[in-house]
Amino acid sequence: MKMPHKIGSKVVPPLHRAWDPDDSVDFHASRLLLLIHLCGQSPGPYIEGRTKFAKLDFFLRYPGFLERAHAALLSGRAGRPEVFVAPDTSEIEAPMVRYRYGPWDHRYRQFLSFLTARGLATITVSHTPERVKLTAAGKATAARLTAMEQFQPLVQRCRAMQGNLADMSGTDLKNLIYDLFPDEVGNATFHQEIRP
Repeated sequence: MKMPHKIGSKVVPPLHRAWDPDDSVDFHASRLLLLIHLCGQSPGPYIEGRTKFAKLDFFLRYPGFLERAHAALLSGRAGRPEVFVAPDTSEIEAPMVRYRYGPWDHRYRQFLSFLTARGLATITVSHTPERVKLTAAGKATAARLTAMEQFQPLVQRCRAMQGNLADMSGTDLKNLIYDLFPDEVGNATFHQEIRP
């Protein structure tokens, strides 16, 4: 009988090596489901364009940068809107690198394939730019994740982006990142890991 998955000591990490959630496609897929569900446009929800997708994911992964962008966007607005405050501004949910249009993760194709193969999202390339849209199963899964206690930090960050960053275009988000974080992102060399 042939096993569907490889097992054994060669594929199991040694006990002394801690598990890194950044190595888990499930971890990234869960975060992206929440992002599309809470920050996507209707009907859908969907996010249009890889640039916008990656830049919103950047703010979701880096709460310190989200706090700074949120403060810059909401300063001067009437009614003293509540600014998102990161519990730890040096926290990185999962690192990204500086690429052509700012923050990027070279594994996006893998993450999106994971979501589409499981029937949780569709990618429509007939639109320019393409759309990543949740299916009914994706919406149901994202709703369950939204209610789970362990995902509340991500949910709070997504909600902080609603009505401001989530409404911007990919180009506007890219320009905002370059303007607000020139040393950390704009002037970084290609493929350099972004650090707060």
